[in-house]
Amino acid sequence: MRVGAFSSALILGLGLAGMALAAVPAGDPAAGKKAFDQTCMICHNADKGGPNGVGPALYGVYGDKAANVPGFSFSEKLKASKIVWTPDKLDAWLQGPMNLVPGTKMSIAPITSASQRADLIAFLKSRSDAPAAAPAKGKKKG
Repeated sequence: MRVGAFSSALILGLGLAGMALAAVPAGDPAAGKKAFDQTCMICHNADKGGPNGVGPALYGVYGDKAANVPGFSFSEKLKASKIVWTPDKLDAWLQGPMNLVPGTKMSIAPITSASQRADLIAFLKSRSDAPAAAPAKGKKKG
């Protein structure tokens, strides 16, 4: 019976893990670009080699460690978070950075639309040299 219970628990665990991975639906990078231009571009740049602004440049952040953009002054809380920008973490961040990392500097109105968040995440993924490599090992850039 122990083997049967273990197998059942393993199958249930794998099923739940699969549901967690499917939590962020696939988005449309073109729609994400439009949303980025309307809501994020005032503070962020997503072009390769683009400068930091009020917020950090976002090219290549998909799959990278949080607070890993050279030349930007991140909060100590975000630096200490050890977050890797996976789709799930980006989704949570877009719903409210302060909920994910209390004490972070970034303050935005929550993006309540799951499809808009998915589109933004797809856009950020498209703004990376190696999006298939996400999540990254957290190597420093530059």
